[in-house]
Amino acid sequence: MIYLAKQYSHTVYIPDRSSIPMCMCRMARCIGPVLMRLAGSAGDRKFDDMTNSANFELAERLRAAIGSFVRRTRECAGTPSDARSETLGLLDRKGPLSAAMVAKARAVTHQSARKVLSDMEVGGLVTGEPSPRDGRERLYRLSEDGMVELRQSRSARARWIAVRLENILDEDDRETLAAAIALLERMASPGPD
Repeated sequence: MIYLAKQYSHTVYIPDRSSIPMCMCRMARCIGPVLMRLAGSAGDRKFDDMTNSANFELAERLRAAIGSFVRRTRECAGTPSDARSETLGLLDRKGPLSAAMVAKARAVTHQSARKVLSDMEVGGLVTGEPSPRDGRERLYRLSEDGMVELRQSRSARARWIAVRLENILDEDDRETLAAAIALLERMASPGPD
């Protein structure tokens, strides 16, 4: 049985909802807008029109392959994803953020984000300061120690990937992968759909 999760006026296809944990439902809500962007440029074209197309099959294979690759890389590089690593990456990409902004971006409760940020501040990975717009709100940014930890984690993953590239792929495969990366970057860039 297929359950259709309606969110933001489009449909995301996920397995029978009785067999999936809540985190999968949250993930479906998060990737729905991304899948809409991948579906094409026609504004009136609905995602559910793609269900029997080769594009939907390709999108699903891409989603699954990227997910498996990311999980395997994190596992083998010894850099599992957790609240702390996700928050470090988010602060690096987005700059100073409040606990509310972190909670929204990570799709967690405000209390959870505040607890993680507080623990990270005590551990010296982030610094917090009053917001210039609202002194009751704190803005968090990466500290030097936080940046070092983030760089080490990214470097460990890049090393593991580099070894896999060398050991598994030949030169033609690496050229194909480089072309695929350029396509993924183009698909992920902002701009008209």
